[in-house]
This record gives sequence, C-alpha cells and structure tokens, in this order.
Amino acid sequence: MISLLFGWPAILGSLLISTLGISKHRPHWLIAGAILSLGFALYLIGLPAIIFKIAGFLLPTLHIAAMFFVRAGESRVAGMLLLPQTMIAVYLGIIVFTQ
Repeated sequence: MISLLFGWPAILGSLLISTLGISKHRPHWLIAGAILSLGFALYLIGLPAIIFKIAGFLLPTLHIAAMFFVRAGESRVAGMLLLPQTMIAVYLGIIVFTQ
C-alpha cells in the first residue's frame, strides 16, 4: 500500500492524470494529480540535495498552478508546469535502471 503512495505508481499516475486533465480541459483532474504527487514530493524533500528539497515543495504547487492555466485556456503553459516532475522522474528512473 505504501508503494502506491510513494512509488512509481503514484509518480506515473499523477503525471498521467494531470496530462489527461490538461488535454481534456478538466481542471479538477489536476487536483487529483497534485494529491497523487504528494507522496513523491515527500520523498524528494527527504533527499539530501537541496535541489530535490525545493522540487519536493514545488511539485504539488505546480499541479495546482497548472489547474488555473487550464481554466484560463492556456494548456501549453499548464503542460510546461508538469515538466519538472517529468524530468525528475526520468532522472530517478535512469538511476534505478542503471543500478
């Protein structure tokens, strides 16, 4: 159960739900993506590098900001706000798969 909140299902699920929310213009789906990203954000806050701590605090906030941009009809900007989480997930995925 814990892995569903903190692991790869939550990381990929939050990105998937938020991306679908942007593409289908459903702002409330981005709230669900923000809630799912909380576990990943807490994990990042626990890492020693300061850049991950900052990203951990920002990830749920970026999902909420993307929601407001979807409401305003700015889907491209909303999509760009999800890029930090995507890049961090890809970075950590490369680290996991190369070990």
